[in-house]
Amino acid sequence: DNKALYDTFSLFGNILSCKVACDHAGKSRGYGFVHYETEEAAKQAIERVNGMQIGEKTVEVTRFVKQDDRDVAPVKYTNIYVKNVPPNFDEEMLKSMFGGYG
Repeated sequence: DNKALYDTFSLFGNILSCKVACDHAGKSRGYGFVHYETEEAAKQAIERVNGMQIGEKTVEVTRFVKQDDRDVAPVKYTNIYVKNVPPNFDEEMLKSMFGGYG
């Protein structure tokens, strides 16, 4: 939770904000964000906590990089969302409609 994240990372410097990412039910998604006042505090947290075993998990701590700035291959989407499908449509009708595209 947020308090455990704060308690773990406050050892390295003044935290401006920290948050555990949660799903709609309030369950942790397994990652979070800590925003330090200084770059030195962030570097020290990365050096000291990255790779540490906490509970049953090995923690990975890295510098935050905005998604637009990441060097990753573009995502190839294979799932689509279809809205306002007539109520009488079934799976076969959807396959017939979209099957020609892949």
